[in-house]
Amino acid sequence: MSAQVLGMGRGLGLRYWLRIVTVVAIAVCLLASLPRVSGVSAEDAATAVAGADHALQVAFVTVVDTERAGGNVSGLIARLNEAGSALTSARGAFDAENYLDAASLAASSEGLADGVVADAGVLKEDAVDQVAGWWMTVLFSVVGCAVFVMVLFLEWRRFVRFHADRLSGSRPEVVG
Repeated sequence: MSAQVLGMGRGLGLRYWLRIVTVVAIAVCLLASLPRVSGVSAEDAATAVAGADHALQVAFVTVVDTERAGGNVSGLIARLNEAGSALTSARGAFDAENYLDAASLAASSEGLADGVVADAGVLKEDAVDQVAGWWMTVLFSVVGCAVFVMVLFLEWRRFVRFHADRLSGSRPEVVG
């Protein structure tokens, strides 16, 4: 009798597990077939894209100011182009109503633009310091040249006086 009970228990257990697996498989299939729900609304995505656009404009103005100050902005322009490309992709995703990707790409663009602004500030300070150093070099060179010419002139006058005094005190000799 115990063998029958064990056999029946096994049969019921197998059927029980088959039912559990079937229910889980159906639940997974239903969940997989549901449309994806984005956690980002259209308004949030539009705000993110607008923020990235503003950050890119600020970065562009900062790069132009850095270039006017004499900084080498070639690396910044490459990163500015990368931020612009990410913003363009964000706008495309927004137009396709893919708000999650639009917000993500806009955040990436804004981060790149903020990095460009920070680096441009450092480059601008370096360029201003370099220009100030150049002017100091020019100033010291001009002052140094002026001092050199003045000393040379004073020495020439002393030399002329010395030889004029020496010649005035000597007697001319007639040779011949």
